Amino acid sequence: MTTPETAHTIPGDAPSIVTIDRIVDAASQSGIGLAADGSGRAAHGSHEELELMVVLLDSVFIVRADSVTDTAADSPDATYYLAANEVNSTLNGARAIVGNRTENIVIRTEAEQSVAAGMTDEQLRSAVSTSVNSVVSAHNAMAALSEQIAQAQAEATEDNGES
Repeated sequence: MTTPETAHTIPGDAPSIVTIDRIVDAASQSGIGLAADGSGRAAHGSHEELELMVVLLDSVFIVRADSVTDTAADSPDATYYLAANEVNSTLNGARAIVGNRTENIVIRTEAEQSVAAGMTDEQLRSAVSTSVNSVVSAHNAMAALSEQIAQAQAEATEDNGES
């Protein structure tokens, strides 16, 4: 049993409610530039040439990055879908989504962190940094895999044409 004499409490070490301002501050301490919007629930910024959006919900925060491709949304090319499947089955920490509801296909990577119990400043800084790095890594993996798949498809087409 912990008594007042044996309890070791460091000021500021207790978990506290996560706010978008705390997320922006934690990101800043990790070299990630975010700015909160007026809603008090979202922040926007960029990191490693990706536009980021952070959304704070009641129990989680979500870090998301979108990039628009040159591929038409109604294209039968499955390259991005195959790449997303590979990313989602091999990478931990983030997921890849292929959106086809706009004119061109959109690649979205996102990660979420639970905040329902609150976080210390150190926990929040680590969670924000990990989430952003996971989103960037998943985006980079999507780009590399889609290039590899496209190259393999091109080589297969050449081989079939030569036969």
